[in-house]
Amino acid sequence: MGVTVYAYAVEPGTSRLTGYGSDIQKVVDELRSVRGEILLEDGRDDLGPSEVYAFDLYRPDIDQLLAVLSGDADLADLILRDKRMVKTVTGTVA
Repeated sequence: MGVTVYAYAVEPGTSRLTGYGSDIQKVVDELRSVRGEILLEDGRDDLGPSEVYAFDLYRPDIDQLLAVLSGDADLADLILRDKRMVKTVTGTVA
């Protein structure tokens, strides 16, 4: 049995998942802050909705860790399962 963790993609389909955390509200707050920085610093006005995903996080076994250390595998690919979108965010920090 895994633990649920959350992550966001600022621009789904074009950006990688970041902002991992165990509390969905903290992840959403961080995402809104990042969106605000992008809009302010990059002067963008075309930033579409961002998505928050939930994953089941599993403890890696020794063989998986050795594969990661050897450069043969990515840790996230081994320990994150059952990706599902749980929230869409369009705003920024108020």
